[in-house]
Amino acid sequence: MTPARITPGARARRALLVDAIAAAALAALALSLAAGLGVVAFFALPILLLGLAWIGAERLVRRLRG
Repeated sequence: MTPARITPGARARRALLVDAIAAAALAALALSLAAGLGVVAFFALPILLLGLAWIGAERLVRRLRG
């Protein structure tokens, strides 16, 4: 059995389809990672600021006492 001849137009359409599927997969991966990072940042930023304020208050009290 001989392989069927594929026209350049059909080859280009197949390549475009593969590229579109790959782009959709990469976009879905990027969106899921970005959403996860956004949730982490949403909770981590206030905790970081609270921790820095706590450390600053402790150092200020230590400086005022000593």
